[in-house]
This record gives sequence, C-alpha cells and structure tokens, in this order.
Amino acid sequence: MLGKTALGKYQLVRSLGRGSNAEVFLAQMVHEPGPPVVIKRVHDHVVDHPRFEQLFEAEILSMVNFSHPYAVRLLEASVDDPIGPCLVMEYVTGVTLEALLARNRILDVHRVGRLLGYFGHALDAAHAAGVIHRDLKPANLMVQAAGTTDESLKVMDFGFAGFTAKPHIQLSELTGQGPIYAIGTPAYVSSEMVRGDPVDHRSDFYSLGCILYEALTGRLPFEYDSQERLLSAHVGDYPPKFSKIGAVHVPPGIEATVQLALAKYPNERQQSCREIVDMYSHAIGEDFWEQTAPLGWEPLAAIEDEPAQEPRLCVAPADPYHVIHEFEAFLPERLAAAKLRGFMEDLGGQVLASEPGVILMRVGVPSGYRDRGSTSTGIYNWFRAISKPSVTRGQEPIEFELHMEKPDPTRARLNVLVAFRPLSDYRPKDLRGWRVRCDKLHTMLRQYLGA
Repeated sequence: MLGKTALGKYQLVRSLGRGSNAEVFLAQMVHEPGPPVVIKRVHDHVVDHPRFEQLFEAEILSMVNFSHPYAVRLLEASVDDPIGPCLVMEYVTGVTLEALLARNRILDVHRVGRLLGYFGHALDAAHAAGVIHRDLKPANLMVQAAGTTDESLKVMDFGFAGFTAKPHIQLSELTGQGPIYAIGTPAYVSSEMVRGDPVDHRSDFYSLGCILYEALTGRLPFEYDSQERLLSAHVGDYPPKFSKIGAVHVPPGIEATVQLALAKYPNERQQSCREIVDMYSHAIGEDFWEQTAPLGWEPLAAIEDEPAQEPRLCVAPADPYHVIHEFEAFLPERLAAAKLRGFMEDLGGQVLASEPGVILMRVGVPSGYRDRGSTSTGIYNWFRAISKPSVTRGQEPIEFELHMEKPDPTRARLNVLVAFRPLSDYRPKDLRGWRVRCDKLHTMLRQYLGA
C-alpha cells in the first residue's frame, strides 16, 4: 500500500500499525501543502463480511455525531476508494498510554489524575452524544507532550463504537443457538459484555477502572494466560487490593474510586465520568476536572426541525402491501429478547438477522423454501418459480423488520417501529386480507412486549 493514493489526494507514507479490522497509515497531501493525516484502510477480509457496509456506516456515524478537543477527528471517508474502504482522520503526535506504561510501569497519582481529567471530559461528551466506546484500552489513548507541563490526552478509535439509542439484541438470544459475543479487548472488557447483558455507557467505566488500576499499580486487575479464565474473572472475581500487590503509595480514596469503577454491575459503579474524576480529585485535594476543561468548547447543537429519517427498508413506502406500525414497550432489552424469542417460537417463525437497532423476522414460511439468489440465471428462476413450496391463498409468508430505539438509556423504554412486507415469491392477491393479517400480527407482538 505504501506510495498509493487514497481519495485521490493522500499518499500513504508509512504504516502506523495493523489490527484485526484495519491497517493505519501516515499520509501526506499530494497536490497541495497540508498537515499529515491518518488513513485507516479496512482489511479485505472485513469488506467481504456480509455486515461490512453496516459496520462501516456505523463507524462513520459514531465519529461524525461526536466531536471533542480530546478525541481524534474524522475528516472524510470513502467506501469505494481504489485502495479499498478507508477513513481519513487527523494525525495526532504523541505516545500511546500503552507505550508510556511499558516504559514507566507505574505513573504518579497526580499525573494519572490529570490524564484522567482529559479522558473524563472526552468520554463524558461521547456519552452525552449517545456514543459508547466499548473498546477502551491504553493503546487507544494518545498522550501528547508526554512528560512536560503541557501533557494532555486524546481518545482514539471510536471506530466501532456503539450508540446507546440502538439496542442490540443478539441473534443467539432470539434463537437460543450459538454464543453471545462480547466485543472488546479481554483484559479491559466489562463484566456485562462478557455476560451478554445489555451494555450502556457505564460499560466504559469498567474499562476505565482497568486502565486506572494498571497505571497506578503496574499490573492489570486480572492476569491470566487463558482468555477463558480471564473473562471468567471479569464476571466472578474481585481485583486484589492495592496493599496486597505492593501499591501502598496510592491513597485509600483513589483505590476506592478505582475499585468502585470495577464493580461487577453497572448500577454499582459511578454513574458518570464526572463522578469518577471528582472522586479521584477529592482523594488528593485537587480539582482535575476544572484543570483539564477544554477552553471555549461547547457540544454541537442539535439541528432543530430536522426531518426524521425513514427506516431503511427493502420495499418502497408506496407499496400498498407495505404495512408500518409504531408503539412503545416499557421493558429492559434483556426481557424484550426473551419475549421476542417466545413470540417467534410460538408462531414457528424464523429470525434471519439481528443488528444494532434492527431485527429481521419471518412467519408462515413453508418447509423447504429457500431464497432466490440474486445472481441466479433466468432459467433457474423459472425452475424455482414452478418448484417452490406452495401455500394456501391468504396464508402467504410475512416478513417484518423491528426497528428499535432507546431514547433514554436510563429508562427501560423502547420505541418500536415494525414494518411488514410480503416475500417476492409469495405475493398476496387480497390486499385487504393481507393488511388484516399484518394488523393481527402487530397486535400479538404488542401483547408479547407488554405494550
């Protein structure tokens, strides 16, 4: 990739690092002078993933919807660039906290407090914008002007962050098959992510607690070679007390702050980054929140009267067989998952996919039916048309999408939009009867979710 050009104007100069999803390059403007930038090029195997476009769009949205002086900025992006899908971000000089800890092992409590202040401001603003990081670790924190009086910190890689307004009920929760995956780095992943519980902004506080523990004591809260044992410790074990591992230089109030952030359940932790920083500050008599406040910065104002976005559906809204209903359900995500699973099992339905904020389902599909491939030949499609399983008229399969929003992460309330449509292979003839069936299914769904 070195020497190639991205977006027609950035030449890749050298590699800055490589991860499982992408490689990061330092790049320079080709046709006009300008500061260096960072190009994040997505690996080919990720592009081939069926969820790639959604993940790439989520990455862009997470960075566009959140901007802060203590977080790396997205400049532009391209999904179809000649070098492959890539993002252009500001280039930040400095040393990662991971490298800093490798050199120093333990940092002074006052130095950690100031870095925590910068970190806290960035994370607090992200959470206010409805974004949770989900993969906080020292490698994602850039310390600028390290070791000087101007030392500060920027949070990097909000790339695959999640939106608190987009509840993600995993496919395994709806079908009872397969594992529930925890996203994040094993050494810093929160207990609820390992358990498969719903995740909100307080998951980031657990990861922050792991980082503080490491910076203050020189070791992680849990150190096991086995990943399975490590993840189990996040769920069921408690970190060693500082006195047991020789970190007697850390004041008791700071240890209490860290241990509280490492509580196993979100409700037991601090409820905001400001609270973590204030607890830490109070323990040693300094106000790190005020010391590190960004001068003149204000959050992006919400655009008033912005038209609501239409749901991304496969059938045009003008289709008379396209039926949409909206309602509110007052229950937590985990209970909603159990209710939806029961709903589909009782109807003998299928859950085809579940992504953040969207679940795709079908009911009434005849045994032996398979979707027609998009690249099928005409003769193959003709054969499928005459050989597909038959259904009784008026009992055609129904496909529907659930679009879910969680407007307030602190309350167990879901805004639900359900969109019904027929399968192309089983187009119903009776519009009135079709709409009655969709309305009946909507009523049943409301009853299962207690709406």
